[in-house]
Amino acid sequence: MNRHEIETQLIEQAGADPAFRRRLLDDPKAAIADLLGVALPPGMTVTVLEEQPGHHVLVLPPAPPSVDALPLDELDLALVGGGRTLRPHLLRCAASNTRAANHSATLTSRSSC
Repeated sequence: MNRHEIETQLIEQAGADPAFRRRLLDDPKAAIADLLGVALPPGMTVTVLEEQPGHHVLVLPPAPPSVDALPLDELDLALVGGGRTLRPHLLRCAASNTRAANHSATLTSRSSC
């Protein structure tokens, strides 16, 4: 099940069973674990809020990571920036007496070696 399906199941159960609703508010991890039949991870925290008339709850997803939190080194910047790469390139050059004969097979650069 995905998160939406689990939340739907929890809301439906809480609407149909007042004792489950109270337990979900008092001890959400235990109530969810019992309903799903699985233990939730020890580090997970679950908060259940009950809306009241005139008081609405808006839940925001986690904020995306800051661009500043992901520093790039010079090589990364060159690679993502479309500039020259800092990785070494191998150039093969033919000897001057065979350059004309093997021009297309051996030269990877038009500059002379």
